[in-house]
Amino acid sequence: MANASLPLSAQDAERLRRFERERHDTLAATYHDFFTPITALAIQPLLDAAGVGAGSNLLDIATGPGSVAARARRLGAACTGVDLSQGMIALARVSHPDIDFRIAEVEHLPFADRSFDVVVCNFGLGHFPWPEAAVAECARTLKVGGRVAFSWWDQPDKQRVQGLFREAVAEVGAALPPDVPAGHSNLRFCDATEFRKLLVGAGLDDVRVDDHRASYTIADVDTLWRGGLGSFAVTASAIVHQDAATQAAIRASLERRAAVYRTPAGLVLPVAFRIGSGQRSDQ
Repeated sequence: MANASLPLSAQDAERLRRFERERHDTLAATYHDFFTPITALAIQPLLDAAGVGAGSNLLDIATGPGSVAARARRLGAACTGVDLSQGMIALARVSHPDIDFRIAEVEHLPFADRSFDVVVCNFGLGHFPWPEAAVAECARTLKVGGRVAFSWWDQPDKQRVQGLFREAVAEVGAALPPDVPAGHSNLRFCDATEFRKLLVGAGLDDVRVDDHRASYTIADVDTLWRGGLGSFAVTASAIVHQDAATQAAIRASLERRAAVYRTPAGLVLPVAFRIGSGQRSDQ
C-alpha cells in the first residue's frame, strides 16, 4: 500500500474499475451507515473551494450515496450526480429523489463540453484507474471560468480512521486482494505535490491545495472494526481475504493501536484531508 503508483495498462485499469464497482455495490448500505458521516466532514470545504451557491449548475463525481449533491442542492444549486456503482446510485436515488443521479465512468462522462459551472468530487481520486484522464474529462465538462474541486485524504499517520487499519494490515503482512493491480496506489494523492501536479497538468488555473483537520468519535474498537470492513474497498478486502487467524491478528493490532485514542466519549480519531481546486480558463 505504498505511495508509488504506475500507469496502468488498459487491462489493469479495467480490473481496477471492475473491483471498485463490485466492492461499492456490495458496500453501499454499510458505507452509508458508517463512513458517510466521516466523508461529510469535507463537504462544506469542498463546496466552498468550488464556489458553489444559488444558481450553480453542479456535477458531483463519484457521488456515492449523494451527500455532496444533496448539500449543494440545499444551497440552491442545480445538481447531477454520477457514480460507476449501481448500488450507490440506487441508494442516492432513494435518499434524494429530487436530484438527477446517473451511472457513469469518470473518464467517459455523458455530458457535452462546457455543461457545468462546477464539478466536485469527494474522496474519489484514489479510486480512479487513470486519474489524469479523469480530471481532464471533468475539466472538459466545465464552462469557461468554472471551478473544479476534489477532496482526498492526507497521509495515513494523520488520517487515523483508515491509517489504523493500514498499519495493522502491514504489521501482520497481509497482501492486497488479487483484483487490485500492483501498479495502483490509492495513497498517491495523499502527497500535496502530486495532488497539485495532477490539477496543473489538466490545464487548470488558480490551483490551490489546502489542508484540513478535524476529528471523529467512534464508540469503540468493535464499531471501528465492523465499520471499516463495511466501508473500505481495498483495505477491507485485504482483511476479508485472510484466514481466521490472520484476521484475528489484524484485529488485535488494530485494537492496540486504537487504544491511544480512547476517551470516556469513545475513540476520538484525527481526520485529515486536502482539497484541491482550480479554474478552467478560456481554452
